[in-house]
Amino acid sequence: MEQETGNITQVRQDETQLIHRILDGQTALFRQLVGRYAGQVLRMVGRLIPSPEEAEEATQDTLLEAFQSLARYDERKACFQTWLMRIAYHTALKHYRQRQKSVATVEMEQDWFNAIPDDEMDALLDNTAADHVALMEKAIALLKPDDQMLLSLYYFDNRPIKEIATIMEHDEGYFRSRLQWIRKKLAITIKTLENDEEE
Repeated sequence: MEQETGNITQVRQDETQLIHRILDGQTALFRQLVGRYAGQVLRMVGRLIPSPEEAEEATQDTLLEAFQSLARYDERKACFQTWLMRIAYHTALKHYRQRQKSVATVEMEQDWFNAIPDDEMDALLDNTAADHVALMEKAIALLKPDDQMLLSLYYFDNRPIKEIATIMEHDEGYFRSRLQWIRKKLAITIKTLENDEEE
């Protein structure tokens, strides 16, 4: 654990030195700085923007925005990676909204939300059968983009809630309760999709 903490500290120190050198005029070093995270940025924006060309464009927009905003980066507020992911998050949302003028989402009645027991919800969400996974993907696509990104960061990227709160600029308590809400919403949507297929 100490070695891991030491490695993180060393990476942050290296990045801070790189940033100072870039701001001092050695702009070619920016490629080295962001090269470490360009793949993560592409994966993140690609979850909201499935077109590879558009995802690549959003990634380039993210890196350009990071370069232009580098002087405003504050290492006391977040590490460089988290700061870059916050820019990627906002860029992905911007591209998503431009691409999807009207996004179909699912709204829930409160009594539906309270009607599904936790054990039934867990069973629906933990089912890994191929047909069920396909329904899960459909249900996730019906979520609002912010909720899709929260799921992506938490479950697929395994990012801690504290870091997600920094990236998505909200408090941790909100995201903890929001995750529970999204899980129920997904379970209800999956049940609805299953019923629709049976009819």
